[in-house]
Amino acid sequence: MTPTRNIAQPLHRSMRLYATGHAALLAGAWAMNASGSMWPMALAASASLMLTVPIVRQLVAPRTSRRL
Repeated sequence: MTPTRNIAQPLHRSMRLYATGHAALLAGAWAMNASGSMWPMALAASASLMLTVPIVRQLVAPRTSRRL
């Protein structure tokens, strides 16, 4: 494997998790509209937030390594 591929693999996984979070958010909005309850949207928003963490870590990592 080339070094570029090794770097791109974790970023690809993080992007998939980020997209899954957005899909959960859309599903939660639909479920909130269908049920009239705020619970589905609250659960989807928290899942979306948790699934955003890996990409934030991936994007912040190069900056922290430059500071050392």
